[in-house]
Amino acid sequence: MTQEFQLNSPPTDGITNVTFGASNFLLVSSWDSSTRLYDVMNNSLRAKFDHSDAVLDCSFITATTALAGGLDGQLKMFDLNTHSETTVGTHNDAITCVEWNSEVNLAVTGSWDKQVQLRFLLP
Repeated sequence: MTQEFQLNSPPTDGITNVTFGASNFLLVSSWDSSTRLYDVMNNSLRAKFDHSDAVLDCSFITATTALAGGLDGQLKMFDLNTHSETTVGTHNDAITCVEWNSEVNLAVTGSWDKQVQLRFLLP
């Protein structure tokens, strides 16, 4: 038997990625130019980060840090506790995929500019 429910405060446009992190937190990127963090167990929006354009992908770094990139070509890192953000990289076109390798503290991004970029970051 499955149980279905909808999260409170959903994005207002299409969802481009969802990824689970620690403690049942869900990170969601969307065409509505936002990255959102949900506490699934309490069905609550914990944080919302606005971008200048649609967000195409997102990834957790740690339980309290995440990455996101999208049509504006900026890779942003978010502190999920303080709700602060930092631009940690750019592409010449939209960032379409964001991955994190925790073994070597490496962010990997792919873009419509036909580039794959590797960035060593300290979470």
